[in-house]
Amino acid sequence: MFCYQCDIVKFQEASLDILKKYNFDSKTFETLREKYIKGQFTEKDNKIKGKVEPPPSNLLNDLTKLDNSSKEKYSITGREVIKNNKLGVVIVNGGMATRFGGGVKGIVDVFDGKSFLKIKLQQIERVKEKFNSNIEIFIMNSFATEKATIEHLKEYKDINFFSQFIFKRLNPDGTEFNSPENQMENFYGPGHGDFIFAFKKSGLLDRAIKKGIEYIWYSNVDNLGATIDEVILGFSVEKNFEMTAEVAEKFRGDKGGAPALVDGKIQIVEGFKFPDGFDIDSIRVFNTATYIFQTKALKKIVETPGFELPWYIVKKKVKDKEVIQFERLTGDLSIFMKTGYVVVDRNERFFPVKTPEDLIQQRDFLRNKFG
Repeated sequence: MFCYQCDIVKFQEASLDILKKYNFDSKTFETLREKYIKGQFTEKDNKIKGKVEPPPSNLLNDLTKLDNSSKEKYSITGREVIKNNKLGVVIVNGGMATRFGGGVKGIVDVFDGKSFLKIKLQQIERVKEKFNSNIEIFIMNSFATEKATIEHLKEYKDINFFSQFIFKRLNPDGTEFNSPENQMENFYGPGHGDFIFAFKKSGLLDRAIKKGIEYIWYSNVDNLGATIDEVILGFSVEKNFEMTAEVAEKFRGDKGGAPALVDGKIQIVEGFKFPDGFDIDSIRVFNTATYIFQTKALKKIVETPGFELPWYIVKKKVKDKEVIQFERLTGDLSIFMKTGYVVVDRNERFFPVKTPEDLIQQRDFLRNKFG
């Protein structure tokens, strides 16, 4: 006999298991939800309240204009880091390929049966072979991408997997969103800003430091241009930046984050954070979301009592139903860390593929460049 009540119990138990497995922070969630319901936390709070200005050119280190001797100098430094096994790589792989018909973005076929992830891993392998070195690889999944990703990469033996955390979606009135057809739609990963916290909680940050890894190269899975570059790495090391953010020339129509002065201090500002009326086009570069981090700086900041990244309210759609999500951003680490901004060649370092149309247009180019 069909037991409707039994199904509800099973549904609730499965939900609790998922929340526990992916480190649901009920205290933070309920605090944010209560503020949202009371009107104390709204989309208006996403906007920066301080004075925002374009960054002066002297704070944007244009590596495209380095002379050959400077390039060689930084390249030597970068090569030494790689040769001495002091570099690790984090690939952010938490997103679903909703525009590609669902599934995990990282395992979408880019060309010749190779996925984003496998191309990224091939790029790293070539650097390892070039320098006869070991580069530790860390892939940050989400609850939605973990299983399929591990299966997709089962032939790879030396990959460290960890997952970002999990939050519950809300209805616009602040009640918990409930999808009767698919319980997984009730949850989401609360932004790539989870990185520093999830990396620490997994034990992989401490393990990386113990293994002598001093730098982490961080990039999104769908940007195949974010390869290991000896000059960028060497520049970051020589300047002793705790965090290095790659920025690139902005083209007409580009949206998203950019470096800006906020009350006189430069930081990465996501597009939705700019005050109404601010001319975003007055900033000539944008954030590619590719970073280099000092591992010890990550450890120091994440272990600082009371440290937290800002939270933002984000409206999304789940099957035409509006939902509310609380999210945080990795770029906001620039608020707290000594951050350098390097201008890189967009045509060499930034190839995001966001839609099937992007992939169709870029497939031959990507095959020729990374095949």
